[in-house]
Amino acid sequence: MITLGILITDNGPAPLLEQHGNFADLFERLLNGSDVAFEYRHYSVIDGEFPASLDECQAWLITGSAHGVYDDLPWMASLKTLIRTLHEQHSPLVGICFGHQIIAEALGAQVEKFSGGWNLGIKAYQVSEQLPCFGNDGVSEPVTQFAISAIHQDQVLTVPQGARVFASAPRCANAGLVWGDHILTFQGHPEFYRQYEQDLLTADLGVAFPDEELQPALEGLAEDALDDRKVGQWIARFIQQGVAEK
Repeated sequence: MITLGILITDNGPAPLLEQHGNFADLFERLLNGSDVAFEYRHYSVIDGEFPASLDECQAWLITGSAHGVYDDLPWMASLKTLIRTLHEQHSPLVGICFGHQIIAEALGAQVEKFSGGWNLGIKAYQVSEQLPCFGNDGVSEPVTQFAISAIHQDQVLTVPQGARVFASAPRCANAGLVWGDHILTFQGHPEFYRQYEQDLLTADLGVAFPDEELQPALEGLAEDALDDRKVGQWIARFIQQGVAEK
């Protein structure tokens, strides 16, 4: 069993907590659907709670957040220091949405609001590199694309040194990044299953999503394929492989 430290950078919107749980709960749900066994430790880094020792966990995951990496809050500086240390030690690390962005920024990327606005709903990402964690799922054909939920304005605009882009979309060029065999990040949200994304987009979050993006997103949620479980399996395998290599 692998001990995974979930670095919580937001609990999630209050209106959704009772029904769906917080962001850490969503990741446990996702990874518990894989064929890798995990036990979890939670660290509320948004409240200044960090591991006393990196030996407390074998691998790490950084959640999404309503914050932007440019908000430059005190806990973000500590998180970036932790990211750089994990990178230097080649410790397995996964980042999702904000996690993807702050890892990239900590390692030299530029992260800003995308000039094209919001990305909402189920988005398809094209795969440009076959990663070992794909495992081909028992088939010989390579992975060419995957679809997961998205809700973001901010994006990683430049590729940091040492990273490779393995997934992209027309309106999100650097949607999936990998560093060696120890860091894997996604701009989209594999932990947001269909009903969660639906409830998120229709909740009163104090954000006015543009109709030209929101309406197609809501329609797509009823029709489009979603690869959340598949991507969850990739993440679990990546962590398992990284722990075995370390």
